[in-house]
Amino acid sequence: MGPHAEEEFEGNALKLTNPIIQPEVLVAPAPPEGEVEHEALIGREFSTEAAAMRNPTIATLGDTPFDQKEGADAQAMEHHKIVATEVVSNPMAIQSPAILQNAVVIIDPKIADCIQFVESASKRGLFVTAVVPKPNQGDEQIEYHPTAEAILETGVNQVYEPPMGAKFDIVECANHLNTIESQQNIRYLGVLPLREAAVDYSDLLAALLGISVHNDLGLASARRDKALMKNAVSNAGLRVAKFARLTAPDGSDVQPAIEELELEFPVVVKTPRGMSTMDVYICQNMEEAIQRSAQIVKSVGPDGRKAHFSLLEEFLLGDEFAVNLLASPTTPRGVQVTDVWKYEKYSGEGTMVNTWQSMCDPHSKTYSNLVRYAEGIARAVGIKFGMAHVELKSVFNEERGKYMEPVMIEVGARLAGGKKAIMAEKTVPGWCPFDAMLDAHCGFPIQVPPSFSPEKHAKHVYIPSKKVGTVKTINGADFERLETYDSHIMLCEPGTKVSVSTDIYSFAGFVWLVGKYEDVERDARLARDEFSVEVEEAEQ
Repeated sequence: MGPHAEEEFEGNALKLTNPIIQPEVLVAPAPPEGEVEHEALIGREFSTEAAAMRNPTIATLGDTPFDQKEGADAQAMEHHKIVATEVVSNPMAIQSPAILQNAVVIIDPKIADCIQFVESASKRGLFVTAVVPKPNQGDEQIEYHPTAEAILETGVNQVYEPPMGAKFDIVECANHLNTIESQQNIRYLGVLPLREAAVDYSDLLAALLGISVHNDLGLASARRDKALMKNAVSNAGLRVAKFARLTAPDGSDVQPAIEELELEFPVVVKTPRGMSTMDVYICQNMEEAIQRSAQIVKSVGPDGRKAHFSLLEEFLLGDEFAVNLLASPTTPRGVQVTDVWKYEKYSGEGTMVNTWQSMCDPHSKTYSNLVRYAEGIARAVGIKFGMAHVELKSVFNEERGKYMEPVMIEVGARLAGGKKAIMAEKTVPGWCPFDAMLDAHCGFPIQVPPSFSPEKHAKHVYIPSKKVGTVKTINGADFERLETYDSHIMLCEPGTKVSVSTDIYSFAGFVWLVGKYEDVERDARLARDEFSVEVEEAEQ
């Protein structure tokens, strides 16, 4: 168990302890002598771990009541997993008239967000269950795709995982979480998505758990499918890019669509349910557009689903921004813009490649049209509770001194990536985004500062890989030398393979800077210019 809510076991007694809420002891009868007390524990009782992973499991930290052997056979366990339907040592129906512990569910968390979220949950005495729809099988970056053990070590109380390699079943997950509610005598108040793919599940899971605080289910698909998203936004009277769904596996419908929409090159061809700039292509001619569309139609998307169609869109002019919001009925307008980020990108490798992202002042008149437009986008797709992340493009009007006629790229009903909420907390006095997000999803009144104007400049710097091969040495990764250094993450190390950076996960690393504007701008250039990797090129 995590540090904020631990399990204690006395004989066969199971007790959930918390510094704020102290429940009663639930006692299960002891098993007959000589009988295995619990056969679902990974390790001793299972013949192989592979057999265990064919079951949906709950993982916890700390002492386990299922392994109380002494002497040479004693085994101290730092974590253990049990079958999800058996979360007490002797599975039995527990009838109790009292709700002893309030709880929340987080879906698909990253480590950095977990740490912040657990701190907020502990202030409110909330038990935290994490749901990982696609468990890390050991071949992915722990920081972004953490294992159950890594999540537990941040202070999360439990981690639910489906059978390894199985497709995530939202109904089965809800059944198991309902079992946990009854057996552990807890009550789930909210379900929070912590990355783009989790938006598919969060509102449906909340409804299946009997929670009334969730976004509009009738618009759930419009919050993930980028074609349905544009339909919903357009129906609300807001401008969207021209687009068409393309389904021909040979790309034969590309040219007629371009002619019908009266598009000029370049055009954008992308997967309909993508994330992290994956499978987004800037096509300069008809041949390239046909090739990319056919490729997407026949592919499996970044979310693991068959794409079935591609999206053809007009290439929008102007600067790109991310506008982050918090939705709650307890805010004056129902949605509140909290921070704005300007993206710097360049065209390369057939797509738009990130350089860095800089924090802006949402109260400046320069961005006033972006703020109002983003609020309308959130309402149009039914975002009523929690965080929202709107990406858009807009052209700066020199005469008026502000950005005009914004157009949506996409919207996500979730916390923004790239540690943007963490940076906002560090630069906006009195702003606690993780507290506010938790309160919004639980239906609590939220607290916001009188102003969201940042007192410091913040920047998210993308550290590129410019070579292809296996990394031999890395130079310039001592980012702590920079005066405005806040934190960094490396995605490559000696022995790993790298390619020329295009989408987010192909970069060598990321650096976050906070400080005075001129100092941050200087350090951002140094971070990129002084970094390099030496690689062993793959044999042709």
